[in-house]
Amino acid sequence: MTARPWRTSGSVELVVPAGPEAVYALVADVTRIGERSPECHTATWLPGAPAGTVGAVFRGSNRVGRAARWSRRCEVVAAERGRVFAFRTLPERLDVTRRDSTTWRYDLEPVPGGTRVRHSYAITQLPLRPMRAVYGLLLPQHRDMRPQMQVNLERLREQLATVPV
Repeated sequence: MTARPWRTSGSVELVVPAGPEAVYALVADVTRIGERSPECHTATWLPGAPAGTVGAVFRGSNRVGRAARWSRRCEVVAAERGRVFAFRTLPERLDVTRRDSTTWRYDLEPVPGGTRVRHSYAITQLPLRPMRAVYGLLLPQHRDMRPQMQVNLERLREQLATVPV
């Protein structure tokens, strides 16, 4: 049986019932990511650049099921209020399980009735080959992140349902 190949990029879109400023405020507040992410349950800003600005760093803690738990340091790479928020996982030279890097991005576009949110990812550095095999077994959903990203956007839409457009 051949394993599914790793998808190195992808995107999903959804119109949410709120204006771009409200959407941006929610997605740029990484401390609230656990309210909508199927995998990342907490995130905490680390000392350094001001929270939510380009260069700011946070640690995201993830879990899948009972056994798989890990955390990653992430850096904000784009922060344009009401337009785009993006961050990347930081590769770590000394830890072979964390040499990969992925950029996660939210692009916001005002549309009648709300905001079109395009949530995308691009793996800029794949895990080392032996780690890919392990991740493929323990975390098969990482081969294509779009289904989890769609859940993230659906929960975002629910969060914003009470915010004025």
